[in-house]
Amino acid sequence: MIHAQTDITESEFNQQQCPIPNRDDNALNRALKGSLTGIVAFIKLDNDNYHVLSRYEDDKWTFSADRATKGSTESSLTLNFSTIKNEEMKAMAKWVVWNTMKLGNAHNSLRLTLSKLKSFFAWILDSDTLPEHGLNAFTGKAYVDHVNAIKTKRKGEIKPLANTTKAQRYLALEQLYTYCKAFDFVKEHPWVDSSACEQAGHAGQAHQESLNKPKTPLIPNEVLHSLCDFTKGYLDQAKELLDLRDKLDALVVTGKDASTKATQKRKYLQSLETEFDKLQELSDALLLLRDSCIFWLLLTTGMRIHEVLGIKRKGYRTETKNDETYYYVQTISEKTHTGFADWIAPKLAIDAIDILGRYVEPLQLKLETDLAVAQANTDYQESKRLQDISGDICLSTDMRGGNKIVILSAITITECRLPNLCALIGSDWNLSAHQFRRTFANYVVHSELGDLRALKDHFKHWSITMTALYAYNDELDVELFEELLREKYWVEEQIKFDWFNLDTPITGGALADKIMEVRSSDEHIKTFDSREDMVRAYSSNIPIRSTGLGWCTNDDECTCGKPDKCDHGIVDKSHVEHWTGVLKQQMKLSEMDDIGESGKAVAALGMDRCEKTLTALGMDVDTMKIGIKNQLKKG
Repeated sequence: MIHAQTDITESEFNQQQCPIPNRDDNALNRALKGSLTGIVAFIKLDNDNYHVLSRYEDDKWTFSADRATKGSTESSLTLNFSTIKNEEMKAMAKWVVWNTMKLGNAHNSLRLTLSKLKSFFAWILDSDTLPEHGLNAFTGKAYVDHVNAIKTKRKGEIKPLANTTKAQRYLALEQLYTYCKAFDFVKEHPWVDSSACEQAGHAGQAHQESLNKPKTPLIPNEVLHSLCDFTKGYLDQAKELLDLRDKLDALVVTGKDASTKATQKRKYLQSLETEFDKLQELSDALLLLRDSCIFWLLLTTGMRIHEVLGIKRKGYRTETKNDETYYYVQTISEKTHTGFADWIAPKLAIDAIDILGRYVEPLQLKLETDLAVAQANTDYQESKRLQDISGDICLSTDMRGGNKIVILSAITITECRLPNLCALIGSDWNLSAHQFRRTFANYVVHSELGDLRALKDHFKHWSITMTALYAYNDELDVELFEELLREKYWVEEQIKFDWFNLDTPITGGALADKIMEVRSSDEHIKTFDSREDMVRAYSSNIPIRSTGLGWCTNDDECTCGKPDKCDHGIVDKSHVEHWTGVLKQQMKLSEMDDIGESGKAVAALGMDRCEKTLTALGMDVDTMKIGIKNQLKKG
């Protein structure tokens, strides 16, 4: 049954709201009988009246766009119960979704719940006997066996469903049991003395260990650096591209059909003597400019894709501390109900916001025209949608929806536009939006640990002041800070695990000697369940900070700067590049004629120090010195 959308007064709205579970004892009985009615989705109008979008008795519940995260597709705003052909099962699905909705679950969570319920109902209706059993331990066990047998293609391989996916399917059965015990279909709990997570193998020690291991892959350095070079090139020519677009938009064409108008624009473009010969070439370049801006916002802020999509024009602020300017991007985070939040960002991210602000100017003008039309036609749902996205920097045009202005789809970015960037640099890396958050955290941590990697300047504020900034600013994204700490612990653990690896050369003072003694002793390992447990036990209390030439493990701040000699110092293969650079400097210094005998003696001591350290790290120093001498002769 589908009811027409209606406009009602506040008094009518209060009378017609669907009863809230646990506040109306009669609501469950009415849901059982299929007679429960009431408003489930609406828009509040400026005159304090309400525009009803959906009612409980409807087979499709449509919500306004602000219920979902930014970048959600229009179709995802509708929960469709009509595909459940069994009336009791449809009634149960509605009751479960309504209950979880009133608990405050996000719209995407409601969609997932309904999807998993549909999967279970479809499976059980496909059987000749199981529908008679309803939900009980027997059908629960049979469903687990069914789900365990499902295979899916992931990363080019046919694999069973992931444990998390299985757990989501099983959780739907637990929700049925929790909310629908009064329905005839629900007989008993699907698994006694167990849980959805345990049934999915997503529990116990293995599960706890998996929580501490990053699941999202890091974008490989070689891919990331190539992407940075490629996309930065588009940001550098943003003004030129947008000026060219505006000139074409300002051209008055006289043709009566689209083909003639396009020909006139193309000829005008060619007359400007640019690198573009065709309109499509310019259009493609403009899209890549947009994608490049989104790339840099994701990379340098740690924001999620829906948070980037929610940025408004000029959506940032600045702050000056100790003659240093800090930039903060401002947007809404809907993932954890944070609401309005700040993200510290480099100047490049601010430039990207301003470029996108100019990029969407023609779309914003069309939006304002469409909004005026919607308001004149009293189309409240469309008016609300356009008002919510007005001023956003990631506007787009829905070609299949009558060219209306929409927010760029998060799916389009992740599944199409980001992989396209990789294809354009000749990489087959499967780039997606969620990889940026962990990659961001990893770069911040390496920057803090003194790793002079590419892009370090973009993260300098994080590496210097991230703890202090979070201590004094409640509006910064706390979950991102927690992500950074998780990545910090993981990176430090990997560094320490390498120290205890028999194949990893390390050198330094007393601590390095102790580690080499422990890792080569079978007796030490026997006292633990595994080598991993041994490493954690020995290294958990070892602080670590970079000195550039090595690691300092002193509790206090490093003062000697000589990790190759200090009792608290460790040098590993990650520092070979640094020591090679110092060796080159000392060799260059030793060849100078104006430094005197004392200068040459200092250079000789420096070279000796470098040679000993590099040799301890397994390097062929004689070959290295020959290569350095050849470089010095050339230049």
